[in-house]
Amino acid sequence: MKHRRGLIIFLTTCLTLGVLGWAWQARQRSLTNLRVPQTHTATLFLPGNSGGWLSLRGMVTSLDRPHLGHYSLTARVTNDGQVSWQQHAPITTNTLIPVLFKDNTHSRKEARQLVTVLQQLHNRYGITHVNMVGHSSGGTIAYDYLNQAQHAPVTVSRLVCIGADFPGRQPLKQAEPQLHILNLAGAIGSLDNDSEVPIDTVTPLKRLVAGQVASYRFQELRGPVWQMQHSLLHENPAIDRIMIRFLYPPS
Repeated sequence: MKHRRGLIIFLTTCLTLGVLGWAWQARQRSLTNLRVPQTHTATLFLPGNSGGWLSLRGMVTSLDRPHLGHYSLTARVTNDGQVSWQQHAPITTNTLIPVLFKDNTHSRKEARQLVTVLQQLHNRYGITHVNMVGHSSGGTIAYDYLNQAQHAPVTVSRLVCIGADFPGRQPLKQAEPQLHILNLAGAIGSLDNDSEVPIDTVTPLKRLVAGQVASYRFQELRGPVWQMQHSLLHENPAIDRIMIRFLYPPS
């Protein structure tokens, strides 16, 4: 009986690893022939509620390719807002930067802490322009940063929200005429949600930023649960392609 149980565990593990390996290869193949301009605009990745490195790992590492982006830095923010930096590679072009918050359940607080992240990014690394990618409440963090009084001396050029909702948010208070926004929502099959976030809580962003930004685009993505479930949106290669093309469009 023990041998049978061990065999089942072994086969299950092999199957799981095989599926994960296949998914990774499929993700890489989807990006193989993709090319985007190389710029000095860095892209910050903001995880959702209770999210961390595992929430962002697949997305960041899949885009870490010479012709797409370069995963050069990780920012870690303590409960009291202190920021530590880990440098993985030289700062070159299309720098990819995951931002990991110790207190990862309070988006307004994280938005305030983001000021220090961007201030240090400017002072230490000379970065003056950034994009932001926010999954779930990571998109809310980015919006709250834009809508608060205190900003860092860094221009936010593009924002991608993935499965983000905006409960109780007020319209954007000041114009961001340089800002382009892509708002993505997932839907499973014929449902109107991604298992956690209904589409009609994603779409209010259009009203919140109306007349205040350079452009706003909403896109609904519909598919099977293993592609469109809320926590799997940041593992979806189709989203990788849409996102990197939006972040670094042809000049």
